Amino acid sequence: MRNTLATLAALSFLLLVSGLYGAIPDVESIDYAHPRKYLAFPDSLGDRVAILGKAGRLKGESDLSTIRNVLAWMDQNLKCDETKAYRWRNYDDVMREKAYGGCADQAIVCGVLLKGAGVPAVWVKSMDVSWIWDFKKARPFKSWSGHVFLEVFVQGKWSLLDPGAKTLYQNYSPKMRILPGQRFAYHKGNDPKDMIMSLQWKEWKRQTETYFREMDETLLPVDEKGGTALVAQAYVIGNSPYYQAMTKMAVESGLRVVKSFNGEYDKYLPQAQGHVLLIETHKGKPILPGDVLERYYPKALTGISFPSKRIRIKDTSIVFIEFSEQLQGISEIENKEK
Repeated sequence: MRNTLATLAALSFLLLVSGLYGAIPDVESIDYAHPRKYLAFPDSLGDRVAILGKAGRLKGESDLSTIRNVLAWMDQNLKCDETKAYRWRNYDDVMREKAYGGCADQAIVCGVLLKGAGVPAVWVKSMDVSWIWDFKKARPFKSWSGHVFLEVFVQGKWSLLDPGAKTLYQNYSPKMRILPGQRFAYHKGNDPKDMIMSLQWKEWKRQTETYFREMDETLLPVDEKGGTALVAQAYVIGNSPYYQAMTKMAVESGLRVVKSFNGEYDKYLPQAQGHVLLIETHKGKPILPGDVLERYYPKALTGISFPSKRIRIKDTSIVFIEFSEQLQGISEIENKEK
């Protein structure tokens, strides 16, 4: 009884929110058996005469050539300006400014041009699976990571189009929920403004929070971050040939090396949290910028001055491997032998 009441309460809340913030996200409302329905588009997406005029000039001999023409024209005539990503912009706005802010208005322009050129299209909102798990488990995240795809009807079947990646996925079924890039499809429709896109930033965040707070986790792939490593894991920061030596040290110590890197620190340093981090060091200086390291591991550099060259920052063990001492030792041995 309690579960039933909780479900009803959640549904009531979603209905209330939908009235304030557009349609309730769902993926079941598309009539795939009648694709020609999705040649239509609402007036909110731009000047119909202008759209049809441009689309007519981009129409190819086949649906595939039309898609190529639209993507090529957009690539040649529009640029990405991320400062424009957080306010509603339709075809007219993008054309006037010759720029789109992100995947949402890029997909809007692509979608209306394809529709105008005779290719049925449906907008598909998705969120990164990793973001969904972070959100549902109240883990910190840096950004709201999602993407907008298009479902397009070409060669007698529905396919998935990523306008940003300029890629058409033909081995596709609209029943699929996990899309390229480990993204979860959660909302499909024919009216992006009513669906609420990230261009409508505040409303979109409220809608997204509400939907994923109540979403059934069993629809998702396994939460990789939620796994428990049964063998201690290590991350190695080093250049060749030093990272190979550090990797060997780690393995011989019973660690499993997950990643060796010397770049993309904002991506990999957070992943090393809770594990062992080995850092190549020469004459007391690590090869990565100290401020970058301490952005994720405050006061980590003090470990260099310790005799052990080790420091523990919360649940992460950081080990500075000083190669200048080892190289000096080798040099001294060689000099003695001479």
